[in-house]
Amino acid sequence: MVRRISILILCTTILIPPLIWANPSVDVPLRHWSYDAIEKLAIVGLCDIADIGARPVSRIKMAYIIKSAIEKARDYNIDFDWQAQEYYETLLYDLIEEFREELITIGVEVAVNHDGGPKKYRFKIADPIRIEKLYTKLDIDQALFENKDGWKPKDGFNIRARITSWAKAANFFAVSLTPGIRYSREDTDADFENAHIRVSHPRLNLELALGRNSMWWGPGFHGSLLMTDNAFPLDMVRLNNKTPFRLPWIFRRLGRFNGIFFVSRLEEKRAVPNVSVAGWRLDYTPWGFLKFGAGHILMFGGKGVKRLGFANFISSASLVFSPAGGETETENHIISGDIQLFLRRIDRFLPIATGAKLYIEGGAEDEAGNIPKILAGIIGAFFTDIFKVPGLDGKIEYARFESGWYQHFRYTSGYTHRGNIIGHHVGENADDFAISGIAHFPNEAKLTGTISHQRRGLNSALIETTDEIRLEFSLINGLKQYNIENIDISISYEFERINNYQNTSKSVRNHFLGVEVSRKF
Repeated sequence: MVRRISILILCTTILIPPLIWANPSVDVPLRHWSYDAIEKLAIVGLCDIADIGARPVSRIKMAYIIKSAIEKARDYNIDFDWQAQEYYETLLYDLIEEFREELITIGVEVAVNHDGGPKKYRFKIADPIRIEKLYTKLDIDQALFENKDGWKPKDGFNIRARITSWAKAANFFAVSLTPGIRYSREDTDADFENAHIRVSHPRLNLELALGRNSMWWGPGFHGSLLMTDNAFPLDMVRLNNKTPFRLPWIFRRLGRFNGIFFVSRLEEKRAVPNVSVAGWRLDYTPWGFLKFGAGHILMFGGKGVKRLGFANFISSASLVFSPAGGETETENHIISGDIQLFLRRIDRFLPIATGAKLYIEGGAEDEAGNIPKILAGIIGAFFTDIFKVPGLDGKIEYARFESGWYQHFRYTSGYTHRGNIIGHHVGENADDFAISGIAHFPNEAKLTGTISHQRRGLNSALIETTDEIRLEFSLINGLKQYNIENIDISISYEFERINNYQNTSKSVRNHFLGVEVSRKF
């Protein structure tokens, strides 16, 4: 009874009318440059860390995050030298330009320009158009492009084209459609890569989204335990709050929360067809430098498996683990918990970076007797302005997964969608070490280099090892000097060296050369 009352209190709190007037809008894509930008601002103290949570977020929520950065930036000149000031001013200006209309909608005066105020009704048929051409030289038939929505390029030329259209009606409804085509010399596949409807009453701190989308949970950059964009996007119903909320009464001082819940159904062609997946994540920010997160995924149902009723979803089995365990178990549970520590102005005592985010994430699988068994973990760090060079950032991350993670005796297809892992791409019985460097240049250019070392089949006689090198050069609005506006260009190269491929004595060398062009209207 106490557990059910707690759930009702939490749901009521999320629905409490906030002090703001918010409108629904479409999602910001998972790989959009603004996510790294606001996280960087949060690390150096120019953004509220309570807003940095599960992805994606809507464009209107991103506008509120930028609004808090604008307010905090009024006093930042007393903390940074002129070079850092100029860099952060440019970064903040780019964010304002990208989300200008949403900022106007929520009443940010600095965003107002000659275009006038916000429009209650909007429609765009192509915003943006993205075309990605990838040339591959593979020693195998096909290769998964990690964290790319389940894209499996084949040897030779591959093309991925997407067109996003969206519409907004008044202040309670928004819809987005992104049809895509994936082409190779062997076959062509056309499908909706993103399609969702978002409904939100302006007086309630709650959004309802229905449709197809990818999510990323957790602080990691190279992978996460529960939700990533490694697999094809899920068809789901999703509920989340629009702005961080506080508990009522004397509990307001405890800090702020962000919550999300979804339910989805997986494909038919798997060991147990049409398995349902439900999950929730809760982020808690007690102070401005510390953040906690917890998530839970439940796989249940499917053809030939006993269905769960509503009572199961508000019981301890649904919230944590199945009390049965063993062969009598009718569902699969995995959970994760993470801690993020934001260290600001560490250059005052250690001149290696201006700020840093340190994080750790752990994952557990259900076992008999409702006792969790820890099987997965990620530890990492994100350093900003390394050696006090504005725009020079670094990330480092290590992940380890024991045997059995993402696997289940009943759902033998594992934690996958269309054959690809929904969580971390490296899978179970494996580990992954990655280090990334990012250099931001003037004129909105960025160079990213990532090196990773992965091992799969750690208990096998022949351990598969994969060494990857990836370089990417990006230009945001890269042709504006030629009077061609709103075109983003990205050029990338990736090399994979795989020894003991699929735990055999085979060696593989793969090359990926890609160009992506995005045109915004």
